[in-house]
Parts: sequence; C-alpha cells; structure tokens
Amino acid sequence: MVLKFLTVHSLAESSALAAQEICARLRHHSMQAPSLLLIYFTEAHEGEIVCSELKRQFPTTRLLGCSSCGGVMTEVGHHARQGYGLAVAAFYDEAGAYGIAGASGSQVDVRQLLRRAMSDCGRPGELPQLILFHASPGQEEGLLAGIEAELGASVPVVGGSAADNSVSGNWQLCWDESMTRDGIVLAVLYPDCQLAFQFHSGYVPAECSGEITSCHGREVLTIDHQPAAEVYARWCGRQSPWPVGPILRETTLNPLARQVGSLDGVPYYKLSHPEAVTEQGGLRLFTEVAPGERLLLMYSSQEGLLQRSLNAIRIEPGYGVDVELQPIGALIIFCAGCRLALGDMLCEFVEQSRARLGKIPFITPFTFGEQGRLPHGELAHGNLMVSSVIFLTR
Repeated sequence: MVLKFLTVHSLAESSALAAQEICARLRHHSMQAPSLLLIYFTEAHEGEIVCSELKRQFPTTRLLGCSSCGGVMTEVGHHARQGYGLAVAAFYDEAGAYGIAGASGSQVDVRQLLRRAMSDCGRPGELPQLILFHASPGQEEGLLAGIEAELGASVPVVGGSAADNSVSGNWQLCWDESMTRDGIVLAVLYPDCQLAFQFHSGYVPAECSGEITSCHGREVLTIDHQPAAEVYARWCGRQSPWPVGPILRETTLNPLARQVGSLDGVPYYKLSHPEAVTEQGGLRLFTEVAPGERLLLMYSSQEGLLQRSLNAIRIEPGYGVDVELQPIGALIIFCAGCRLALGDMLCEFVEQSRARLGKIPFITPFTFGEQGRLPHGELAHGNLMVSSVIFLTR
C-alpha cells in the first residue's frame, strides 16, 4: 500500500480534549494506527499533554511535535480560536519506515540523535529520504553542521524553528518520550513514495548593501564601520533609527540577506530577519553572521510575498518533477514573520495552493526560522523563507 497522507485539526480550548478530538477524527478516516504523526500547535496548548494522549491511543505510532506562531494551516484553512489551535498530519505507510529522536539542552549531539532515529525504525546506517528537523531558536546552524558531518550533503533536510506568539520563549518541542522548550527533535523518513523539495524566499534585493565589520553571534554591531541600526534605518528610508527594543513586525518586508550562490546567472540568498535594536546600536538577527560577510537589503510587498512564497509548492516538470507523478500531500513550513506580513491575505495562500497542487492535504506550521537545501545543495538556516516537501506517487 502506497503512503496515505491526511490532516485533521481541533479548535478545542483544552489540550486533552483537543488531542481526543484529533484521535476521534483520525479513527473516522481509518481504524489503522498511523505510522507517523506530525503535530503542530499554538503556545496555549501543552505539548506534553497532547503527545501523551496521542501516544496513549496510538502506542505504536511515532510522534513529532512543534509549536507554531498564532495558528496552524491546512488545506481547509487557518486554525486558531482564542489562542488555541492544533493540527496533525498523519502518515499511513506499511511499506515505509519512520524514526524519531529528541533531546533537551544546548549541547545536543545531533549525530548521535540521527543514529538513534535510524535505529528506532530499523534502518541503522541507511541514508533516509528526508530528515525533518525542529529546534528551539538559537542552535540551528550548529545542529545543521552536525547533520552534514554525519550524513553528508546528499540527504534532503526540511525544518523549522519552534515558535510562540511573541518571541518570549514559550515555544515547545515534543516527541514520543518527552517535551522540551530548549533542544531539538528530528525524524528520519523512508516513505513509500517520491519526494519533491523547495526552499524559497519571497523577497528581491534592493540597491543597498554593506560589509559586516563587527558582530557577535547573532548581533551585527557595525556595517561599514558604522552602527548597524543606524545604517539599516537609513537603508529603510527612516529619518531616525528605531529605539532600542523589538522591531520584528516593522522589518518583515525589509529583511537582510547574504548571497550564497547563483543558478543560471541568477543570485540566490539566505535571509536574516532583524529582531531587535540592541543597547550598543546593533541589530540582533535570527541567524548567525560573520565579519566580512556582505549584507544586502531585501524587500517585498504583500502580493509579491504571496506569489513568490507559492513557488515553494511548484511541481512542474521544469522544477525536475516527473510528469507522471501526482501529489498526495505536503508539508509546507512557513515563516511566522511572513504570516504576520500577509495578514488577511493568508487565506489566499490556501486557495492558490489548491490551484497549484489540487485538492490534496497539506499542513503548515509558522516558524521562527526555516531550514533546507539551497539550489546547489547548501544546507542553510534562514529567516522569512518557505521550506517544503511534497509527497508524490504514480
């Protein structure tokens, strides 16, 4: 039996009740236990309670959960009410294999986690068709380097950083065995189907650019030897810099980027979202940076953001997809900042997704960082991006 992929959701304002509703709706579709459940929920829910109830009702099913900003989206719309939203993607795949591993803390050995996950599904040493990766914000680059060191550059990776509603640390990760606010959970997937991947941003470069002359971790202190916040404000056309503090919402349509490479003469970029102005006059980003890197100002509009984000679900032959393959489901990881920038236009993403993919199930969490492979295979952590995998069969 080929992979079956479906989604269900609940707006119940209790984590236990929402999980029970999810189980009932899954059983309405199939009495068989799913092979894997991907669980996305708002910060109002307690991930540990959700996972515990799902595991109680489906003890043989592998579980991976991550919190999402403001709601969760599926093929039937955006799901959130009074701050509560829970949606699940279920994989039914007798011929496939799915392994999960997670860990808490800032010193996680991701290479060991990968080995555990592969052993968990009886595939030790076998390269997976896909790694799905969720981490708490702040560790992504180091964890991706560990994945690359363990498995090389050929394995596709799709990921998103756990999110809450206000960048206040209320994000959550959960899996079969535990829950954490600081750590990582990953899945190795060996599905009985074909896969198509995209990693896109919805932005184009402006004319402004400058060199990072001083930085520390994720804080850019100076650009071209001038205070970074002043330079960035000038690039954005402001008469004066932003005050010290959060600027996440104000900067969504004007992020920064670094060129990573080019494809057929067209440059492609890794984006960084300015999160806050610091006391030192610097800019704190959601990605790490290094001295000597060149930052470019990027821009978009709501309509441009919507249309370019939809490129992440293109499966035309020109994108390398066999014309005989048909989509049966999709995981579309969408930046929380882009979600906020789209506002009411978010419903158009659902409508246009149907037009591009047909009436197939998909699930979309809204994350604080996205991970994937760029056109020449570079494994990257970026912001304001869309990372997707589409499941296909003949």
